[in-house]
Amino acid sequence: MRYKAKLVGKRIRLLRCDRGMQQVELAEKIGVSQSLLSNIESGRCSVTLDNLIKIHEALGCPMRSFFVDIDGDEFGADMFSLQELVQALVALKKK
Repeated sequence: MRYKAKLVGKRIRLLRCDRGMQQVELAEKIGVSQSLLSNIESGRCSVTLDNLIKIHEALGCPMRSFFVDIDGDEFGADMFSLQELVQALVALKKK
C-alpha cells in the first residue's frame, strides 16, 4: 500500500512540475498546507479522494494520469508512441 501511495505522489509531483507550478501554489489552490502536499508527493501519507479531485481540477489533467504507473506500467494510456511523436513534430515543422 505504501509503495502505491509513493507512486501516486510521484505522479502528482511530475504533473505539477510539468505545468511549471510550485508546490506552495498547488497547495494554496487545493486548500492544504505545503507540508501536507510535500508528504503526499513523497508518499509519506496517502492522498484523500477529496484532495485528489482538487488536484485533478487544479492541474487540469485526467484522473487516470495519477495512476499511469501504479501497476508498474510506465507507458500508460496517456502516453504516445514514438511514431505519434514523429508525426506531431513533422506537422509542427510544416506550419
